[in-house]
Amino acid sequence: MKRVMGIFLLFLLSFCQLQGSPSTTEPIVTAEKYIEYKKRNGHIQNFIPPKIVIVCYQQSTLKYLLEKMPDMAPSESIPELYLIDGGQIGVLGGWGMGAPALSVKMEQLIALGVKKFIAVGTAGTLLDQHPIGSFIIATKALAEDGVAHLYLKGESYAEADAELFSQWSAFIKQRSYPSFEQAAAWSFPALFRETPADVKRVTDQGYDVVEMEAATLYAIGKEKGVQALTLFVISDSITFVEWTPHIKEAEVRNNLHKLADLSIDFGRENMKMMTTGNTEHVKPFLGEK
Repeated sequence: MKRVMGIFLLFLLSFCQLQGSPSTTEPIVTAEKYIEYKKRNGHIQNFIPPKIVIVCYQQSTLKYLLEKMPDMAPSESIPELYLIDGGQIGVLGGWGMGAPALSVKMEQLIALGVKKFIAVGTAGTLLDQHPIGSFIIATKALAEDGVAHLYLKGESYAEADAELFSQWSAFIKQRSYPSFEQAAAWSFPALFRETPADVKRVTDQGYDVVEMEAATLYAIGKEKGVQALTLFVISDSITFVEWTPHIKEAEVRNNLHKLADLSIDFGRENMKMMTTGNTEHVKPFLGEK
């Protein structure tokens, strides 16, 4: 009797699946559902998505921009989002740290229509492969941050958007701005759990800087079909035996502020290109050293 009942239940389950029952692998809660809920409750009204959002990982970067641009106004719909240039450029800052917090904010903004993200922050150089204070553009990121793997389909890393990378490279090159070194980032979630074995493992794979969010930024961008790019200033050094911080030093702080300024300038230039349709000067630099 138990065998017959088991066969019947298996048949019933298969029949329900054929009749269009919800997939057991699809997310139950989505950003789209959450945004619709907020709209129904009047928390989001007449929101026009910025053309590009600058993601600030350090609180000091947001403070610097707020002091420099007093017209930077907080969004009435999205906490921790500030708007400039008539709302065409957004600055996301003060939202916390780590990939989980980033994923929540990024998914909501994408659900509202944002298509481009430039992230600016600090990273540690592994085995002193980059000088302190140097500017870094992350071409890819290893998905060990606890979130990125949920968006990737069996891949161990996520890559920067090639078109946005090329546009940034052309923007920097034509204006004689500081040179940016290309790097592969190790996105890792636990600040106080990086071991010598981990450092050897990831450097053997070609990863030369460490941070916490780039893989999630790139993985979500890829899944959702939006453009994402991550830029860093090297603020500390990690070897097999020690950590050497330079986070509070003037060079690091000033270069991080300069990186924020460059990102705002790039956003404005990018909007001009979108308006005029003139992209002839944008040449592909992805993969160059």
